[in-house]
Amino acid sequence: MQSIVPVTRKHLAVIATVGFALVLSACSGGASPASTGQSGGTVTFAQEVGAPPTYIFPMEDGANSGNNNITYLQPLMWRPLYWFGHSNSQAPTINYSLSLAKPPVWSNGGKTVTMNLLHYRWSNGTVVTTRDVEFWMNLLKANELNFVGYAPGWWLDEVSSINYSSPTQFSITFNGVYSQTWLMDNGLSEITPIPQAAWDKTSAGGAIGNYDRTTAGAVSVYNFLNAQSNSLPTWDTNPLWQVVDGPFKIAPNNGFDPTTGYLAMVPNHSYSGPVKPKISRLEELPFSSDAAEIDAVLAGRVDYGYVPFTDLSLEGHLKALGNRIAPWLDWGFTSVGLTFPDPTAGPLLDQLYIRQAMQQLINQPQYIKQIFGGNASPTYGPVPVYPKTQYLTSFVGNNPLPYSPTSAKNRLTTHGWKVVPNGTSTCQTPGTGPGQCGAGIALGTPLTLNMLYTSGNPDYTNEMEAMQSSFSTVGIQLQLKSAPFDSVLTQAYSCNPATGQGCSTALGYLGSPNWTYVPTYYPSGDPLLIDSGIVYNGQPAFVTQALKLVALSHQQPGLPGLYKYENYMATELPYLWMPNADYQISVISKKLNGVVAQDTTGHIYPENWSLSG
Repeated sequence: MQSIVPVTRKHLAVIATVGFALVLSACSGGASPASTGQSGGTVTFAQEVGAPPTYIFPMEDGANSGNNNITYLQPLMWRPLYWFGHSNSQAPTINYSLSLAKPPVWSNGGKTVTMNLLHYRWSNGTVVTTRDVEFWMNLLKANELNFVGYAPGWWLDEVSSINYSSPTQFSITFNGVYSQTWLMDNGLSEITPIPQAAWDKTSAGGAIGNYDRTTAGAVSVYNFLNAQSNSLPTWDTNPLWQVVDGPFKIAPNNGFDPTTGYLAMVPNHSYSGPVKPKISRLEELPFSSDAAEIDAVLAGRVDYGYVPFTDLSLEGHLKALGNRIAPWLDWGFTSVGLTFPDPTAGPLLDQLYIRQAMQQLINQPQYIKQIFGGNASPTYGPVPVYPKTQYLTSFVGNNPLPYSPTSAKNRLTTHGWKVVPNGTSTCQTPGTGPGQCGAGIALGTPLTLNMLYTSGNPDYTNEMEAMQSSFSTVGIQLQLKSAPFDSVLTQAYSCNPATGQGCSTALGYLGSPNWTYVPTYYPSGDPLLIDSGIVYNGQPAFVTQALKLVALSHQQPGLPGLYKYENYMATELPYLWMPNADYQISVISKKLNGVVAQDTTGHIYPENWSLSG
């Protein structure tokens, strides 16, 4: 879901706020050529620094929706009804070969979708049925406010009825005709059967029942499972978490150390999927710093790790040791958040021409080349430019607001500003008419904005200083201040859109990437505009039109509605678009086989992996 919570260095989960939206990013797979390996052995995988697993129950809230949980932990044990991502490509698209159900069948004029389950078993030998789907749906509906994917107007709000017609078939009828792509990518993709016959209880010693079939019962069951998930020291001894339908399960008794984040997974020998695990153990290793991680990679203690962006000079040495180096792209984007309710900066940010001038002062090609060493892709709007998909319009793909200091200067001078290069530009023609500065901007108002960004990453500092220098060429003074990630996030949440209190940071930057479309994959604006709080920001005309286009992207068959929304957002700039850094630069050991591609949805495929040598 696009609304999520922060993780760490590699990615920051989304959490949109009144001031600016932040995000988490997800990624996946591997990158070494497929080859035949031996059965057995232990594969080691590097966790993100500071992001150990925190939540095992696969119905997470925003704070637990980082890769550490939603791609590296939960789906290895509990498979969603429809799997998005591919072990042999980067495409963020449906993969029926790894899904638990056959392709959905639409009827009733497009209002009803019917799904037929494939034959999968739980690790305790029982069959995965529609009762397990119903269990998930009942818990989800009764506790939707706790779920990371929830936002007013989400797909579940459009459901009029669900019919569980047999143990293998169920159908959902909607209250109208909507985009099937939206419903598939952002609705059916979320459904995750969970073991009703093992989990439908309200206490550890309680009997299994049908509690989920009442709202009160579903709340009680959720509260119990949530509490068990939050009891991290019991993960590897709790029998609940041993009932899985995925290829792996947490190693009993020694599978998780909550003090360090060490995680060990072993094969589920009852796995019904097409590829059975070959390795005997998967260890996800925690590290205290990027330096510690790359030291372990260099020493050969990590089979699947990464090169920190600050250590890219080691690539040649790592290749000489036989490792494969593979950039891992991300299905998301990066942006600078704008705090429209800021009482001082708000009138400036409300002016489209000022936002467009700032966008044209961001030299994305230069940042990508000189700061990220080519390991990033440009962002031109809410739909990622890479990997290229059916969702990207040619208008956005061709960059409607390219870097141009000359154009940026003209936008200011033609709206009543005295531009002072390397000084401070001021409003000389106040007012709301043509050629004037705009509403709320008084005579002599300086074009000064403050920016708070995440500290501790040299790339972020270099980006911000490059922006500061570029903005200064037309007299926009960017006052920089850095703080730890949590502080930047807290500052964003302190902003009250109704009163403007706590909205003292005009621009905010968490890091790159900071928004990822996982585990909902349709790049529409429901969480972006609604859950993130942008609806409270900016001019009413923008909000009204944006929400209209969001609704259109959900309601209109095909993709025309999404295209209109995408093009509008790319030029109206509720954010400033920034380069989207690669999720990571992976290092895959020469002895690790079966890691063919790294898909952009953030999933890994250890059931395909094997060891040689």
